[in-house]
Amino acid sequence: MFYKNCSILSVIIVFSVFLLPSCKSKATIVEENLPAYDQKVEEFVVTRLFRGKIGMTLEGKSAVIDTKKSIADLDHPVIKFYDEGNYVSDLITESARINTETYDVKCNGKCLVKTVNGESLQTTNLTYNSVDNLVYSNNNVKFTKPGEVVYGKGFESDIRLNNIVIRNQRILID
Repeated sequence: MFYKNCSILSVIIVFSVFLLPSCKSKATIVEENLPAYDQKVEEFVVTRLFRGKIGMTLEGKSAVIDTKKSIADLDHPVIKFYDEGNYVSDLITESARINTETYDVKCNGKCLVKTVNGESLQTTNLTYNSVDNLVYSNNNVKFTKPGEVVYGKGFESDIRLNNIVIRNQRILID
């Protein structure tokens, strides 16, 4: 019995001496793809002033910023617009890209503009031009104000939705 256990033990030792060295793990080289941005922020609020008064505030869940290209990709941003420091409207969207030098914004997905007067505009893939203070889109649009709903394809408007041009429109009156 003793010799049988010794022979089993010697077989195990021989296998471990010859087989284990061949099981060496090779170092795996993992190539790391660095992201194209250099900053990421969570839960943020940015305020832009015009002539010493609030012009807009931008808040969102997160932003990925590429300072070399002067852009930031925003997740669920809400932009509040002000005129001479007075709040006038909100722009809410699923995601957006903002030019951090000009503050022009390209919104992606569903977009909603709501004014303090109770008007609202729904569309997709809206653009905000900060120099002209205009929002526009070439997609389907629904503009709602008390007693009236206007549908169309494409629009351009100021941020108050006062000077709005809706192309290819049809109107539903309550």
